[in-house]
Amino acid sequence: MDDQYKNDHQNFVSGNDGSTFFETCFILTIMPISILFQRVVFATFFNNDKFPLPLALRFILEFFFIAVPFISAVTFTELTPFLIVGMLITCLVVPMFAQKNVTIYFKNPKETLLNLNSMRKGFLEEYRAFVMLATCICILAVDFQVFPRRLGKTETYGISLMDIGVGSVVLSGALVSRQSRSSLIEKQQKKKREEGEEDKTSSSSSLKQQQQQQQQQQQQILSRSSLMWHQVKAQAPLMILGFVRMILTKSINYQEHVSEYGLHWNFFFTLGLVSISLAFLKFNANISAILGVVLICVYQFLLNNFGLSDYILNHPRDNLISMNKEGICSFVGYLAIYLIGTKIGTELFKVRSSLTEWRKFATNLLISSIVFYILWILCEIYIDKTSRRMANLGYVLAILSINLFNFSINILITLITGNHNASVIAKSINRNQLFIFLLGNILTGLINFSMKTIYAPVEQSMIIITSYTFGLSLLALILDYKNINIKFW
Repeated sequence: MDDQYKNDHQNFVSGNDGSTFFETCFILTIMPISILFQRVVFATFFNNDKFPLPLALRFILEFFFIAVPFISAVTFTELTPFLIVGMLITCLVVPMFAQKNVTIYFKNPKETLLNLNSMRKGFLEEYRAFVMLATCICILAVDFQVFPRRLGKTETYGISLMDIGVGSVVLSGALVSRQSRSSLIEKQQKKKREEGEEDKTSSSSSLKQQQQQQQQQQQQILSRSSLMWHQVKAQAPLMILGFVRMILTKSINYQEHVSEYGLHWNFFFTLGLVSISLAFLKFNANISAILGVVLICVYQFLLNNFGLSDYILNHPRDNLISMNKEGICSFVGYLAIYLIGTKIGTELFKVRSSLTEWRKFATNLLISSIVFYILWILCEIYIDKTSRRMANLGYVLAILSINLFNFSINILITLITGNHNASVIAKSINRNQLFIFLLGNILTGLINFSMKTIYAPVEQSMIIITSYTFGLSLLALILDYKNINIKFW
């Protein structure tokens, strides 16, 4: 990449003051609304068990029903209200054309309850998959003029669509972490042990079988040091990817937004270190949440009263730590998000006896979102402006508010439509999330090297962004169809 264009590109993505909280949340809401739209249309026109919709056709329709509306919303933002209203009206009108024996809403409550209580929750997979898909779309779209500048990452203070991406990925990972699922895992293990003991009393077990059971129980009890080593090995691929990305960007003179994470730091380092840190903080969900709150409050206190904010924003980059001060310091905010997220995940994986309880849970999440929004406003007025660069208190509150709002909508949609006609794109992306994200980064780099994206006309930009998204989704579908899980360890 020549130096002149590199500087032009860096200037193009720099100096952004952001958008508004409402616009950011409004644009992201199009994803769950698109899911509802897709399910209603499929249930109305393609609900034939004798002649199921071919996978290829289903994929293409889903892409136009789910991915294309989001691409349109982040490039032509003035269309967002019309897209959302249009899809909601369609969801009300289209069922009138369904066959008389076809139920669109509130069908098979027992099956819906079973899905909500299962370890693999459909609505959670859809939420996590579309957070990743939205992130992949935005990391490329931001390099084109067609992507509104106010939606790009903010320079210092403010909030925007792309600011939400990193925090949302961290939070979505916390929701399905082992810490979040620990109570459900323990119940399943206890049930298996009780069943084993019943078998033992009913029929005399051999000494060898008893020894095997004891070994299995011992393996389930991991010491803190063993857990730490396990986490280090599990997150090693992320750290390696972080180093590979750092080396590549330096060696090929690729444009970098230094104030985002620093000179060498990147998102892979943050994500890996957050997960590794959890091995040192092996507490129950309640203590983890309290620790997360204390951590972000202490961090904000240091930012305001001990010059940490001035250090991050103004200190010269004269050593390795100061060269990466944004990545190192913002790590505290992301860790706080993860710790609080494990508590939310624990509540999520609780088994509930009725759909009414799930409705109450979704309502409580919605109320929590509003509470976090009010706290965010108070933080903006009395404490400090929101800063993704520092991942301060305002940023953490914004991430929790926006994600809980959209997450509660996902649960309510599942309560309304059940898990029928679940998205195959969501299922596919969720299966190989890390690989899809890595591939998205690689393709973004290749596209930026093959053309001068910031000078591309609107038509060419839309074709490239849509084709890129289609290719990522299609590859995810093929991997899922072939039953392939791509692991880096």
